[in-house]
Amino acid sequence: MKKPSDLTHGNIVNIILADDHSLVRRGMAALLQVNPRYHVIAEANNGEEVLKFVDQIAADVIILDLHMPRLNGLETLRRVKHQHPTVKILILSMYDDPELVAHALRDGASGYILKHSMEDELFEALDAILCGKHYLSPRLTLAPESVPDESLALTSRELEVVQLVVEGHSTTKIADLMSISPNTAGRHLANIMKKLDVHNRVELVRVAIQRNMVIMQSLPPDLRE
Repeated sequence: MKKPSDLTHGNIVNIILADDHSLVRRGMAALLQVNPRYHVIAEANNGEEVLKFVDQIAADVIILDLHMPRLNGLETLRRVKHQHPTVKILILSMYDDPELVAHALRDGASGYILKHSMEDELFEALDAILCGKHYLSPRLTLAPESVPDESLALTSRELEVVQLVVEGHSTTKIADLMSISPNTAGRHLANIMKKLDVHNRVELVRVAIQRNMVIMQSLPPDLRE
């Protein structure tokens, strides 16, 4: 059985870097080389690769982007923490929306920093989470009103369904990507529509985008005003 490395000060910390941009990964790796304590043991291009690596090698920390192909960061986070609860996860993202930050922390992230702050905050964030603390970039805020009412909030699983709907996947394809039955995927979709008070996929996509519930580069052309 693999054991995580000792995380006390001065001992080696094994890190998986997860970002779909190779330039970002190289930048993180180069920055981490400044401190010999940190050792990059794998680089993942998507969420599925993260799950594969974390099952195969003993990682102490995953530095995780939220916008990745095949399996987005929030769902990757949820699955890693379910299967490997002792692994620390630091979100490194371009997204500063309070609702996304809140979801990431609720799903098990130990810290959240912005990409443009990486050089200033990466080591401070790592030191904090390795000591069992949480780290949130000072540029981020979590006002109480930014977190949805728990009675109406979507679960991590439901957020994954919303993300896949926005990406244009059918219910059958969503079931396949999430390794669930089409009936289960359909029930998730029905529950989401009820919670958000929408009646079809077009309304769901529009509301999800307006409320910053999904991670995307730009608004789909057919939904632009």
